[in-house]
Amino acid sequence: MKNLDLSLEASSDNFFNALRAAADRARERFSEPVIIAWKDDQTGLFGPEVPAAGDDRWHAYGENNNGLLQVNVDGKYHFIFTESEEFAQSDNHVETLAEDGDSGILCLRDACTEEDKRKLGSFAGSVGG
Repeated sequence: MKNLDLSLEASSDNFFNALRAAADRARERFSEPVIIAWKDDQTGLFGPEVPAAGDDRWHAYGENNNGLLQVNVDGKYHFIFTESEEFAQSDNHVETLAEDGDSGILCLRDACTEEDKRKLGSFAGSVGG
């Protein structure tokens, strides 16, 4: 898996901004990247959540599910991406998080946070669309 480090301005340092910046960086490498795993070192939260799993389970999940790119933002936020071509057109495990006028961010359903879904709006099964 390729690793990239990214730095944000201190004023924009939060999970949501890190997610957007990481997705933008992933778009430079993939035509349609999908977030398959992530970790927020600030809160200790990670996704997908795996019951009774240790802190590194998110990373093992990403590696074992075709993670091709890890983007580390300010050493605090970590996102693992793959290319959406890995999923079928109508795959119900993938969601699109979209803002007005934005192409959106694709994520595996279990890797999307509830906060992401509330902020951006969620539309299931939008891969390749």
